[in-house]
Amino acid sequence: MVAAKKADFNAIAEKFNISPMLARIIRNRDVIGDEAIDMFLNGTVEDMHDPHLLKDIDKAAGIVCDAIKSGKKIFVIGDYDIDGVCSSYILLKGITGIGGEVTVRLPDRIADGYGMNSGMVDEALNAGAGVILTCDNGIAAFDEIKYAKDNGLEVIVTDHHEVPFEEVDGVRKYKVPPADAVVDPKQDDCTYPFAEICGGMVAYKLMQCVFELAEKGSDMLDELLMFAGFATVGDVMELKDENRIAVKYTLEALRTTGNIGMNCLIDVTGIDRNRLSPYHIGFILGPCINATGRLDSANRALDMFMAASHAAALKTAEELKSLNESRKEMTERFKEKAVDMIDNDDSYGRDRVLVIYLPDCHESLAGIIAGRIREKYCKPSIVLTRTEDGVKGSGRSIEAYDMHAELTKVSGLLNKFGGHKMAAGLSLDEDKVEELRSRLNENCTLTEEEITEKLTADIALPIEYATMNLASELDRLGPYGVGNPRALFATKDLKVSDIKVLGKSRNVVKMKLRSGNGRGMAEAIMYGEGDEISADLKSSDTIAIMYELGINEYNGSKSVQLTIRDWR
Repeated sequence: MVAAKKADFNAIAEKFNISPMLARIIRNRDVIGDEAIDMFLNGTVEDMHDPHLLKDIDKAAGIVCDAIKSGKKIFVIGDYDIDGVCSSYILLKGITGIGGEVTVRLPDRIADGYGMNSGMVDEALNAGAGVILTCDNGIAAFDEIKYAKDNGLEVIVTDHHEVPFEEVDGVRKYKVPPADAVVDPKQDDCTYPFAEICGGMVAYKLMQCVFELAEKGSDMLDELLMFAGFATVGDVMELKDENRIAVKYTLEALRTTGNIGMNCLIDVTGIDRNRLSPYHIGFILGPCINATGRLDSANRALDMFMAASHAAALKTAEELKSLNESRKEMTERFKEKAVDMIDNDDSYGRDRVLVIYLPDCHESLAGIIAGRIREKYCKPSIVLTRTEDGVKGSGRSIEAYDMHAELTKVSGLLNKFGGHKMAAGLSLDEDKVEELRSRLNENCTLTEEEITEKLTADIALPIEYATMNLASELDRLGPYGVGNPRALFATKDLKVSDIKVLGKSRNVVKMKLRSGNGRGMAEAIMYGEGDEISADLKSSDTIAIMYELGINEYNGSKSVQLTIRDWR
């Protein structure tokens, strides 16, 4: 498909000194209006939204500052994933940095499960804490927070997940926990202009307000923003609005960061810090943080970030990398098992919501496998595993399916659940698994079109217009990621020549393309089963392609290079 969104591209181009093609691509990202376009092209940290617009944030900052002044201990309850670890680091580093006393409690995925529980409240009481401060969790912990309040604790919730609700006669009744302050942009009456921030960003915004109220210098906030941007990519937030600004800042800050643990992790994974991109956070660094919470204890990742010793941080970074390698091997094995189940059971072909029960799979891998299944079949996918406490699982969704809302409709089958539109966690009794699968599919209204994978090109662009100038201008659209993909172009009637299969795994195909009118020529590469692709190309008179445009640098010289995403 080719996008056909309308705007006065020439006027936008003239106003912002860009090409009409770049204006069209920006419109395709639903960036509309002068203010939004200017923020997209030129936004800096100063253009990020005012934290005071978050409901209850000033109240929360006041509680934190009062606790610091009176010497009350603050008990932070985080989460075991990258967002939870980064959120906890932001609060720990920020509050201790201005003289507060903090204890951090990260849950054990197996022993504790997700989020706050009553045992953690008891730990806070036994530790002599006066305040519980949650991050990346807490919005669904109604009973636990009531228990904490009943025992004399002040409670602040900072979270970014959906507020639980009950639907009565088609009307949603939200159940906000009885905390002293609830800071979550997903609240119905929160006026914050961009709700799609991660838990780390909410924690950072709180620290902005705390520092301001405490009249402390803001130098430390630069590092805390770096961790918030790191969490933004790791928690798969859309790179829109202020998220994109934060991630852009983070990529620069990571190159020269003074955080010993982060530096060690970058070094052991072999990343060239001068070429850091969201890909490196999302697929190399981030998974090393997540691996601790999946297969060991997330405390190790937090300790690494807090480390004052290079030797200690390096040792932990190497352990995290090794854990992630083990996690990848286990993930691949159980993903293949899930694919085998789906492909060899006709009933799954009729399902529009895939519910896969892998009893022997480590529960920490369910979310990753659900994501892989979702990508392969373009259907909402839930992977369930057997645990000591029954069946637990994680789901990953597609844009047209609100997973949190759909699970709410079948909440009577579930012991516990939470999450948001695109992802969720849940637990249930084993004898309810098939009923869950059945009910979700009975309720599902997804059409065939909605579960068909689509590639949408920004512009139909003949290769003679795929110039070095355009390739250079496209850099202004980065950083790329979820919600802000690389620009995609389409063209047809191309002749192919000089086909070569490269790489140890023979998974790169290089070729030359010539337009049908003879006016354009370009080099292109494609990834996949090289020998198979090569044979198909050689048997084709002409091809149509969807491609990304980039610049190839080799031996000091630069040339335009197309990366083919799909072809026929």
